[in-house]
Amino acid sequence: MDIPCELIQGSSSSVLNICSKKMPGLNLEDKHLPRVSEYYNGKSVFVTGAAGFVGSVLLETLLRCCPGIKSIYILLRSKKNVHPDIRKEHIFQKKIFEKMKEETAELLGKVNVIPGDASLPNLGMNEDHVQLLIEEVSIVFHCAAVVNFTKPLEFILKNNVLSLSSVIELSKKMRKFEALVYTSTAYCNCNHQNFPMKEEIRRLPFHADTFIDALKNEDSVMLQELVAQCKPDWPNSYTFSKCLAENVILDTASDLPVVIIRPSTIMNTWKHPIPGYVEKNSGIIALSIGVGKGFIKVLHGDPNAKLDMVPADIVANAHVLAAWGVGTKRCGSPFVVNCTATKDLYMKLGEYIETMTELSHKFPLPQSFEEHTGLIIVPNKYLYYIIAAYNHYLPAIVFDGMLKILRKKPRLYSLYRFFDTVMSSLNFFMFHSLEFEKKNLKYLDKLIQLEDRKDLELDFRGTTFLGLVLSMPEGSPFYDWKIDRKSQEERQRIKYKRHMLIKCIQGMFLLACCLLIYRVFSIILY
Repeated sequence: MDIPCELIQGSSSSVLNICSKKMPGLNLEDKHLPRVSEYYNGKSVFVTGAAGFVGSVLLETLLRCCPGIKSIYILLRSKKNVHPDIRKEHIFQKKIFEKMKEETAELLGKVNVIPGDASLPNLGMNEDHVQLLIEEVSIVFHCAAVVNFTKPLEFILKNNVLSLSSVIELSKKMRKFEALVYTSTAYCNCNHQNFPMKEEIRRLPFHADTFIDALKNEDSVMLQELVAQCKPDWPNSYTFSKCLAENVILDTASDLPVVIIRPSTIMNTWKHPIPGYVEKNSGIIALSIGVGKGFIKVLHGDPNAKLDMVPADIVANAHVLAAWGVGTKRCGSPFVVNCTATKDLYMKLGEYIETMTELSHKFPLPQSFEEHTGLIIVPNKYLYYIIAAYNHYLPAIVFDGMLKILRKKPRLYSLYRFFDTVMSSLNFFMFHSLEFEKKNLKYLDKLIQLEDRKDLELDFRGTTFLGLVLSMPEGSPFYDWKIDRKSQEERQRIKYKRHMLIKCIQGMFLLACCLLIYRVFSIILY
């Protein structure tokens, strides 16, 4: 029996009333209220997920816009035998930190590594580091999350839900605590499709502790039963994990000043610190690169489905500003912010692919696989399987066979299988157009003082998708031809040869099919 969800009211349209009750007669231009940079002066901040795309942009934004900040502690784990301190240096090697290293390198010295792991109890930190954070930190940004849609449910929930629970427990112990900002997703309630999607926490049928206990006890049977009772189904485990995480905040952090930032599909930066910066494994950009390199030729989706996109620097700005808004008691708690697109950034899937294809023709991508002649978007599932078998799997099997003969590791077939697995978990978004309420984002924008708008903007009306992506070749590291050992001319020749070989493979396959059909009909007729 399906159990209907209940809505938690009062954190969206009523937020203005909440604020006015807490601060009667509030004047948004009141000079006695601190500016954003002033608010952060002398404060210490704790950030998880700083090595990720959003976390890195947030880290740069905090350092650049709030130079008076005392310290920024970032939680980093060892990865592939790379020590956390070395990983911090890898973060600073990103293109978005180049200007800062040239002009204000001393600011980077404010960043301190806390070795740990968000998936472990107590975030995997030792007692000394825990005590340091308890004594020093005022503001917490929890951006760490597993966004791998192919991982098992238990793995995703342990990383995305138990980590938040640990962050909340730590925040309650902090002596100077003022604000917790949690990075959720605009799609956490997309299973309900009540448009526009409200800036509210939608309650699950069970208390968050019920799920947490099942996770901690590793009771997978109980966990699956609990999830099965949460209807309607979510598109994937990631979106469910974010909904559950918001319920953890509702059930265990109601006494804390908390912000939930819900970004939609995150694109490259709009203005700061440089236009066009994005990392190659970031959401829909990974799909765009695959298409641009000629690797992906067929996509299962509706070309008329609308994509909701938001620049990465707007998302980072929302984090910084929301902490300031809640920390100065200008906003109620929990303060839920849908950080989503303007009408100028809504783009149909077909138009998106067409624009990115034209961009790849004008600015060829390094390390491309084949000449890109276009992408086929197929709404019908079974027709997609047929076209994908012809365009993806047939050439992949032949190429992998050639690699085996040359005693090299075959990988094309497995890559296409992985692509289909990932896209199946994103299938919902390839066919549905979603709308979001943005009252709290607009309210937060009204709070920004004139002096802060130069570096911290939330109003990106008038920003077009074409204008946004045209800055990518200049700002994104995967457009840098230094990563390709071959020149553009050499790469072009390789792509052309591969293209011709694939066409030959497909031509021979069609010829064999025609001969087979002819043979069958010959037997039947004669």
